[in-house]
Amino acid sequence: MEEQINKIPSAKKIDKLLGKNKLKKTQHLLENVHPADIADILDQLTPDKAAIVFDLLPIATASEVLDETGSLVRQELLETVDEEKLADLLDELPMDDAAEFLEDLDDEQADRLIKLMEPEDRAEVKELLSYEEESAGRLMTRDVAALRRSWTVDETLKYLRSLVDAETLHYLYVVDAEDKLIGVTPLRALIRAPADATIESIMREGVVAVPVTADQEELAEMVARYDYYSIPVVDDNGRFLGVVTVDDVLDIVADEATEDIQRLGGSEPLDQPYFAVSAIQMVKKRIGWLFLLFIASTLTGTVISIFQEELETVLALSLFIPLIIGTGGNAGSQTVATIIRAITLDEVRLGNIFQAVRKEVSVGLLLGATMMGIGFVRAITWDTGMDIAIVVGITLSAVVLWATMVATVVPILADRFKIDPTVISGPMITTVVDATGLLIYFSLAKVILGL
Repeated sequence: MEEQINKIPSAKKIDKLLGKNKLKKTQHLLENVHPADIADILDQLTPDKAAIVFDLLPIATASEVLDETGSLVRQELLETVDEEKLADLLDELPMDDAAEFLEDLDDEQADRLIKLMEPEDRAEVKELLSYEEESAGRLMTRDVAALRRSWTVDETLKYLRSLVDAETLHYLYVVDAEDKLIGVTPLRALIRAPADATIESIMREGVVAVPVTADQEELAEMVARYDYYSIPVVDDNGRFLGVVTVDDVLDIVADEATEDIQRLGGSEPLDQPYFAVSAIQMVKKRIGWLFLLFIASTLTGTVISIFQEELETVLALSLFIPLIIGTGGNAGSQTVATIIRAITLDEVRLGNIFQAVRKEVSVGLLLGATMMGIGFVRAITWDTGMDIAIVVGITLSAVVLWATMVATVVPILADRFKIDPTVISGPMITTVVDATGLLIYFSLAKVILGL
C-alpha cells in the first residue's frame, strides 16, 4: 500500500511539468494513478492546467475523473471540453453515474448531451432520469446479472464470463420467466457449489428489495441495517429492474448530511454543485429563512421593550442579556444536534418521546445547576450585588432546562408529522429560546428584586 501511495505524483510536481510543457512525461506519470487521485490533483491546479491534464487522459480514465472531480473543476471542464467528447465520456460511465452527472446540468445542455450518446445508453439514461429525484429508480444501475433458477452452476459461470459491463457481481439475483425477483445467490456460494448443481438449489429466497419509488434515505437505512454491498430494485409487480450499489449509498449519506447541515444553518439545500449555483439562486435559497428568522428575532426586542422600565431601574440587568440568550441558544443547539442524530438512527421517535424528555430533563438539570454556579460567581465578580447574582444564577439554570426540553420535543414532533426536523430546528429553536429565555430572566428579576 505504501509503495502505491508513493507513486501518486503531487499536484505541485504536475504543475511544474506543465510549466515546462512536458506533456508526455505528465501523461506517463498519470498512467497508473487512480481516477479519484487524478481528480484530486485537478482540483489543486488552475483551470487551464486542469483542462490540459484532462485532455491527456484516456477516455475510460477521463470519464471516471469527470465523475470524481470537484464542482469547480467540473464546471470549468464543461466549458472547455466539446460536447461530443463529453457525450463519449458519459457513454463510458455506469448509466446511474451518467444520470447523476446530467441532472446537475441545465435542461438544454443535458438534452444536447443525451442526443449525442449511444442509442442504448441514451435510452437507459433517459429511463433513469424519468424517475423522481432522490428515488431508487434514479440511483439504480441496470448493468447487473440476472439468473434463471433452472441454470446449472456451469451454465451460470459461462454466462457471467460473457458479461462486459456488469457493475457488481457480489450478489447474483434470480428471476422467473416474468423477470420477477425470486432469490439471490452470493458469488461465494456459486463458486463453491458443484458444477451440475442448479441455481434453485443454492439460491436464497426472501430477498430484501426496495420499490423503484423508494426514497434515497430509506435505501441508505436498509443498506446500513443489512450490511449489503448492493440492494435490488423492483417495480410494483415485483419485476427486477436493477440494483443500487454501496458506492451510491455512500454518496446518498454525504448528500443527506450536506442537506441537514445547510438546513441546520437556516438555508434551503443547494440542488447543484456550489460553483454551479448563481448568486441570485443562492439568495433565493437563503432569503426566506433569513426573513423568517428576522421576524422571529423581533420577539427578543418585544420582550425587552415590555421590561424596559425594569431595565431602566436596574441597569445592571442588561449586562447579562448576551450571557442568558447565548447560553440558552447553545444548550438548545447541543440538544438539537443529539436528538436529530438519534432520530436519523431511529433511536428516538414519538413512541418514546417521554423517555427522551426525561433523559434530557436530567441532563438539563445537571447542566443548569453547573451553569447556575458559574453564572452566580461571574455576577459577583462584576460587583452587581447579591440579588442580581441570584437572579442570573437561577435564570441560567431555568433557561438551560427550558432550552433542552424545547430542543427535544420540537424535532420529534416534526418527524412525527413528516417534516424534516432540520428545517425547523437549529436557528429557529435558538431564536425562540432567546426570546423565551429573556422572558424567564426578566420575570424572575421582577419577582426577586421586587421591581
